[in-house]
Amino acid sequence: MGGCVKKWMLGALGILLAGAALAGCSREVVQTNDSLIVYAGGDDVIMDYAVREFERRYPDIPVEYKGRKVIEDAEEFYGYNQQLSAQLMSGAGADVFFIQDYWDIDKLVQAGAFADLSGIYDSCELFRDADFNGGIMDAGVFDGKRYFLPMEYRIPMMISTRETLDEVGFDIEKCTDFDSFMAESGRYMNSADYDRRLFRMDVSAMNCIFWSGYPIVDKGEVVWDIEETRNYFAWYKDVYERGTGEYMFGDLFGAAAVRDGECVFESSGFLDTDLNAVRALYTVKTPVAVPVYNKDGGINALMTRAVAVRANSGNLDNVRKFLEILFDRQIMEQPGALRYDISVRKSVMEDKYESYLREAPFKIAVNGFPFELPPLKKEDYDAYLAWADKVDKVVYWPEWRQDFQGEIRRYLRGEISYEEAAQSAKKKLEFYLSE
Repeated sequence: MGGCVKKWMLGALGILLAGAALAGCSREVVQTNDSLIVYAGGDDVIMDYAVREFERRYPDIPVEYKGRKVIEDAEEFYGYNQQLSAQLMSGAGADVFFIQDYWDIDKLVQAGAFADLSGIYDSCELFRDADFNGGIMDAGVFDGKRYFLPMEYRIPMMISTRETLDEVGFDIEKCTDFDSFMAESGRYMNSADYDRRLFRMDVSAMNCIFWSGYPIVDKGEVVWDIEETRNYFAWYKDVYERGTGEYMFGDLFGAAAVRDGECVFESSGFLDTDLNAVRALYTVKTPVAVPVYNKDGGINALMTRAVAVRANSGNLDNVRKFLEILFDRQIMEQPGALRYDISVRKSVMEDKYESYLREAPFKIAVNGFPFELPPLKKEDYDAYLAWADKVDKVVYWPEWRQDFQGEIRRYLRGEISYEEAAQSAKKKLEFYLSE
């Protein structure tokens, strides 16, 4: 089934890029503003609220709402969504849509698939609200053009306990950037104190290539300096060779692994998983939540949800009206509007805190923790979110990462040298970007 899904993705992306190129060649799109077409995925509840409010305010504007279609079969799901994405540049697709995380954003931006929203953003009083995290909102700006508006993001955090760090002699205060974290964790892994894995899952080390901030691709070109990343991949290989826990998320798997001495850090990347782990660890030890810094001492956040507009939309004034509703505080604070990450609106996260005061976040006791967990301390919640102030770069999962990691994995398994793996990965990247 995976092969079929990938064919769907590649085929639809090709159609989308071809359409984008054609759209980019047109001189100017005639603005009729006679309708609005909106697309949302199955869990994009916020679109329901926004569409209803738009129809209430503007009853004379016809709205076609494509989406919130829930499909259980993975192959059918990707096929359906990729067909919709392929329509975006055909002139019959959605005007407004959420970017899907399996689309190749680099290629779509380069191909001109998205409309420049700078005029809408700059002229709209709503977006001057101090309630927005401005640094995150600017993640959609490429070469001075605003191609999408972020709505949710993640911070790469590590969960442990003060007692665990003391037991293994891990000096987290020394870790002020990625290089110092590699140095301290490398010292730990090769010391007499080593008695548990650094991370519960080795994918946490794999994802550090994005958290660390090493340039790999920029503006559709490979800019990767393989010598600059040599130490990182040697460190990753050290983590990889020491084994991994099962790739399981949620249900306090990470908290249990830290509690039971299986690892120093859990690094799931999910807000609820992290904060419920903190709550669970209250019952046994003193939780610690710290970020993975990038090589410059800042933090790379991951954009997980953003809104874009079709480049050849003829309904941009209607789009403006809709975006003013979609990003309105009252709409973003509606039940279920926040999906599962950190909102660009601070007020939404203030409301979110109440969900961590429930005594029983799970229906049953899980992984040896009591059914009723202590409420999350407000100071711990605020401290977690405060790390957003150190975000100095926002990234997104690139479509090429799987092929890239596939070549590197041959080095991790000891099949080829680092130079061979890096050169092979570089060639794959260049080929992919040239298609």
